[in-house]
Amino acid sequence: MPVGPRVSKEEFMHALGLNPQDPNHEQYYRAMRDEAIIVYNRMNQDTSVLLDNVRADPATRPPFFWHHIRPDCQRWAIQEIWHNAAPFTRVLFDRGATNGEYGPNWVAGWLLYSVFRSRDVRNNRNRRKGEASGGESDKRRQEETAPPKKGYYDPVRNGTI
Repeated sequence: MPVGPRVSKEEFMHALGLNPQDPNHEQYYRAMRDEAIIVYNRMNQDTSVLLDNVRADPATRPPFFWHHIRPDCQRWAIQEIWHNAAPFTRVLFDRGATNGEYGPNWVAGWLLYSVFRSRDVRNNRNRRKGEASGGESDKRRQEETAPPKKGYYDPVRNGTI
């Protein structure tokens, strides 16, 4: 049963007949997503995929936004993912064939839209360094990437001086 591009990963996997809790099914999902990323990367190398007004703007630089991609190029990309899928993922992509609202392939469409969305710098979870702070998530990320703390108190390192 086709699902729209904005449903959760879990809903997408269930609609495809996959169990999000099954590590084997997660491997299928990751392989399919990797195939979508290949096409996403190709799309970000060529401004011809962009709407005319966006392409004409000299400030336009990759990564591009989904809503800036011409509809015919979105359709081409979806078909490209589907038709170039590896044999073991092709079976899952084939389940997505549809002439309906999410055609030509809702599976490839969901994955491609998901890749665009996850790489959108406006998405709070994926802010680039130097942009506005995301609050607690930025603090937690800094703590996770900081070098391990030593076993003693250092007033310079600990920021009291």
